[in-house]
Amino acid sequence: PFKRNIGMVFQSYAIWPHMSVFENVAFPLVNGDAKLSKTTIRERVLSALALVKLEAYVDRPAPYLSGGQQQRLALARALVGEPRVLLLDEPLSNLDAKLREEMRIELRELVKRLNVTTLFVTHEQIEALTMSDTVAVMKDGNIIQAGTPEEIYGQPRSVFVAQFIGRTNLIAGRTKGPAASGGEILVETALGDIKSTAADRLQGGEPVMIAVRPEDVEIVEGPGSVEKGNIIEGQVERLLFVGECVDCFARVREQSIQTKRHPSLAPRNGATVHMYLPSTSCLALKSDSV
Repeated sequence: PFKRNIGMVFQSYAIWPHMSVFENVAFPLVNGDAKLSKTTIRERVLSALALVKLEAYVDRPAPYLSGGQQQRLALARALVGEPRVLLLDEPLSNLDAKLREEMRIELRELVKRLNVTTLFVTHEQIEALTMSDTVAVMKDGNIIQAGTPEEIYGQPRSVFVAQFIGRTNLIAGRTKGPAASGGEILVETALGDIKSTAADRLQGGEPVMIAVRPEDVEIVEGPGSVEKGNIIEGQVERLLFVGECVDCFARVREQSIQTKRHPSLAPRNGATVHMYLPSTSCLALKSDSV
């Protein structure tokens, strides 16, 4: 593997503490197969440090850098050899929340600017969605679904992907007729009949799970306030303030349905609410696609 033209950033960064910033970045060039002059090595090291905005720290001992700076240093070391492929193994997991958000933006812009193919391994879903052109969801070593972030989040093809990426409400039911992929289908559930969109070709009487994202569930004034159908009544059992919104959990018979509301529009705890589930947002998935 060390002979392949790749760059890698490890989760722990693997910064050499006995070396300076310059020496850390220069290491792949000094110890590589290519015989480069000292002038060329210095030029490429300074160029890599400039990319990650560390040129002012060139002579600083590596342990004296902050966590975010060490992350940038590891990235500069991976880029200095001008790799064809960049491998990133959860490189942001050791940073605090605010710095991690800043580095997501910086790293995305840098990779785009350099136009280098990058494989980013992460368990953080926000990172996967915000930093990728293509997302691959894996289970037991197999790729379950691959697509754009919008496709993975908005059009999951299995219950596993729907649950794995983001929060989703799952409602068990049985189809009341056949439907082609992408077609409208009526599903009989314990909450009533729900018009949904078939994620795949479905037969009548087939067991399915309806997946609907909390942000797609609307709280409305009553059954007559929107188009007919897909209105369910529940009682608010829990409210969680998360800053920009309030997570509202309403009990509908034996099931809890989550929705999101602006804090100024959040219902009271214990209030009776009517929730509208748009049929285009209700995805009917085969129950065995877990």
